[in-house]
Amino acid sequence: MVLEEKPARKLDFLDGYQEIEIRPLLEATSEFEPDLFILLDAPSFERGSRNNGARLKKLLGDLNSKVMIIDHHEEYGKERSDVYINNRRPATAQEIYELLFEKLKLKKPDGYAQTALLGIISDTDRHKFDNPVHRATYRIVSDLLDSGASIEELEASMGRYDAGQLEVLNNLISNITDSGQGYTYSFIDDELAKDWLRTTKSPDSFKLACEAFTQQFLKNFETNLWGFIVYLDIASGEGVYGVSLRSATGVKDVSKIAHQLGGGGHKPAAGAKFGASNVEAAIEKVKKAVSGADDED
Repeated sequence: MVLEEKPARKLDFLDGYQEIEIRPLLEATSEFEPDLFILLDAPSFERGSRNNGARLKKLLGDLNSKVMIIDHHEEYGKERSDVYINNRRPATAQEIYELLFEKLKLKKPDGYAQTALLGIISDTDRHKFDNPVHRATYRIVSDLLDSGASIEELEASMGRYDAGQLEVLNNLISNITDSGQGYTYSFIDDELAKDWLRTTKSPDSFKLACEAFTQQFLKNFETNLWGFIVYLDIASGEGVYGVSLRSATGVKDVSKIAHQLGGGGHKPAAGAKFGASNVEAAIEKVKKAVSGADDED
């Protein structure tokens, strides 16, 4: 199992975490030459690899590798694959749990309960979104809790803030804006973001602060029920910006906006990365994508 980037949150308390390789996906695939390549929680190679999605796709074709995708997002930009599994569960972790342990009856490894529970409560933002298959989800969560998983332990491990996160949160709160068109937006000042690039400040704190603001404020400001934040994507360096979008269920399909920008996600939660000269230009690109998505509707 390979991830291109180390997760922002510390996950080394999970059994098996140390077995995950953190390195470029293209490099690992080239060395391993897999007969079967399984892409999780993303519909396309572009979403699975920051810079090498197209080259990864070509490499797998050259290797004649079979491709399996297990995902739960909207299907914009979905790759052609030999096997595609997407039952629109609220979390890819639930898709995998149902496939491996309920359909295929495979043996559950050590620590599976806490890992599966983390996957489900993280992707659902602790069950904040409407879930058409809630009975299946809560049944699995109940089984995981019966097997020794603990929401309180996960919260104690992951629900903490440091000074860097609070600095970024303060900037986002200071820049929060009512568009006057039914949505909220905010941004991180380029000066603050570039300071992160120049210093030894934690990129994880930067990312986690963006997540916290997105989850807690965007669709809950004044009377607005959806919105977005824009920020310099410090993992990619200068000139690349990220957008995170959130909406109350049924209010706005923000995955269409993300798709306009080369990204994707869910109807109530999506994101993308794209080039721009500065944060102001990036905001204008997102606003243009909002208009383009509205024209599609």
